[in-house]
Amino acid sequence: MKRFASLGKSVACAGIIASMFFFALAASAADAPTNNTAPTLQLTRVSALPAQAKPAGVPDDYVVTPNGYFSPDCVATVHQGDELQANGMIRRASGVAEKAPTCGKANFSLQGERVEPNGHRSLTNTPPPEQSGWVQAANYTSSTPIGRIVASWTVPSAPSAKSNQVIYFFPGLEQLPNVQSILQPVLGWNGYGDKAWTLASWNCCVDGTTFHSDPIAAKAGDKVVGDTYATCTAGQACSTWKIDSKNTTTGQTSTLTTNPYADLTWVFGGVLEVYSVASCNQYPGGPITFSNIQVYDRSNKRVSNPPWQGSDTSGIDPQCNYGLSTTATSATLSY
Repeated sequence: MKRFASLGKSVACAGIIASMFFFALAASAADAPTNNTAPTLQLTRVSALPAQAKPAGVPDDYVVTPNGYFSPDCVATVHQGDELQANGMIRRASGVAEKAPTCGKANFSLQGERVEPNGHRSLTNTPPPEQSGWVQAANYTSSTPIGRIVASWTVPSAPSAKSNQVIYFFPGLEQLPNVQSILQPVLGWNGYGDKAWTLASWNCCVDGTTFHSDPIAAKAGDKVVGDTYATCTAGQACSTWKIDSKNTTTGQTSTLTTNPYADLTWVFGGVLEVYSVASCNQYPGGPITFSNIQVYDRSNKRVSNPPWQGSDTSGIDPQCNYGLSTTATSATLSY
């Protein structure tokens, strides 16, 4: 999918990050409501977007995810206590293992690339004229595998112009040079066609499917912690990771237990990703600061001074005073 201008050209995205699952045959974020999840929700469909906000050729029944446009058949919910394993099995909290069915349908990146289930890409469609993609991100490449990243931020106010735009904020981890997955605790606005804030954890897109946890509600002013970490003994390559999207104000957490599929070396302290933004008042209140960012290598040694980098936002339209400032433990994204 389209990242911010420079990164989108240098690496295949993770579906937007695009590269990165297969058992739910609906785009619902939860099959049934539970005590700590929002009611059953449906991801925002492409049909809800204005024509000028989507690449040509993306089917109307596809849905908007933090990883691009996907068929509902290729979006799967991994519930609390379940585990997505490397062999494609879903190990239920009950101990029962289920084989996830193969999706077999292409998805589309934010820049209009058609991505086949085998990862083959072809730019056959025209990118939308309205801004869709990674607007800004604090990122760097690690020379050693990462074992954990945790960051805190505050839910901003909703956009003053509430159209059908979708906004995502998250820290995350990927691989380089061959992206296979992205692990990300995501705060989204209008992600479920609800014009509201929600939290969920995502992993995309091995074999063309994107997985996420049951979403939970959030509102402006709530404090969020996103924690992505290996569960194995320090120093080991680990096949079981947890992605916790925590609303510390309400005490709720949406957790995805998953496999990273390969060593994670591309580090994102904070990202702003959008769909269908045509004017600056369609952004949430800003700037937004990801604070208390802590990055640990596989040996559980904290990275003392991550060399955060930004991106060239000069070509983004609309131009909304984009900016990035960082310290060793924070990243402030301006718009």
